[in-house]
Amino acid sequence: MNSFGRLLRLLRVRAGLSQPSLAAKVFVSQATISRFESGSRTPDPALARLIDEAVVAAGALANLIPADTDRAAFRARRPGLVDRTVILDLESRLVRLRKLEDLSSSAHVTPMVAVLTESAVRAAGDAPYALRASAIGTAALSATYLGWCHFTAGRYEAAESMLDRAVAYAYESQSPDSLERTMSYRGVMELVWGSPAAAASMLGAARRDTRAHPALRAYDTGQQARALAHAGHPHEADRILLEADRLADRIDYADLPESAYWFTPGWLVLRRGVAMLAQGRVASARHEIEQGYSAMPAEHRQAHWARQWIDAVTADRPPGDLVLPPRRRGVANSPSSRPVGPRRPRP
Repeated sequence: MNSFGRLLRLLRVRAGLSQPSLAAKVFVSQATISRFESGSRTPDPALARLIDEAVVAAGALANLIPADTDRAAFRARRPGLVDRTVILDLESRLVRLRKLEDLSSSAHVTPMVAVLTESAVRAAGDAPYALRASAIGTAALSATYLGWCHFTAGRYEAAESMLDRAVAYAYESQSPDSLERTMSYRGVMELVWGSPAAAASMLGAARRDTRAHPALRAYDTGQQARALAHAGHPHEADRILLEADRLADRIDYADLPESAYWFTPGWLVLRRGVAMLAQGRVASARHEIEQGYSAMPAEHRQAHWARQWIDAVTADRPPGDLVLPPRRRGVANSPSSRPVGPRRPRP
């Protein structure tokens, strides 16, 4: 089963459609839908768009077909050449995979993210000097995403190695936004591993460059407040959280890069609630998380990274990615085997 087929089956079942009913909606036979899901056949772009609409995929299915077709055509025309078109295509594919994860899971997209990261690193090596910084910045973001996919799957050593590579790529790119985002993920990993002091230090470094987008810096400032609260420094956490609020007031969301599409006003309010939850301010945290979640776009509210927090405060159910104890790196704990400890949810 190819990636299109796997996602089609997942979304068809989620939409409550049988193969025959979906076939009737898009004017093909049930056997055709079956072949699409098994991967023995792939629809043309027009049919992929019809299927996408029928299962309410918001473009995630349709984008899998033209992206592959366009890329193959480009390579056929200009084999081995890396130009700005190639870099933009890699960035676009990265965004599509993140949105695909929102509809499915990180496990579903990990193989595709691995291929994308390999392509991005290779493109950075082949790029001409004038495009080198841009290409290596794209490689940094791809490697960051792959590291996080490894992390959510419990492959902690692979995650640490990949995120360290991502930070190195970001330093080489000299892109404030790329460096901020790679350091941010690395810091959150330390927090999940149960090293809040190290996390606070890394998140502080991530937000230090004032050239980075204010939305990214506001997010990391809130994360640093959260890490400080976990480290037992509530007063410093309060001070940093106020700084996060000031940064949030300066954000021009129209200026956000497409690769940071989930940074919305509602998302940052929700994240403020998460920091307050770490401080033990449960009632205020619940209010902020509920308000932020309600303000997020509908498609974002369906994603795990948003739902886990509303579940944590409305159903008294902690997210699956709880804080791990120190010295458990490299141990793939399942959510059921992780220590519950304080109900302090994760990123």
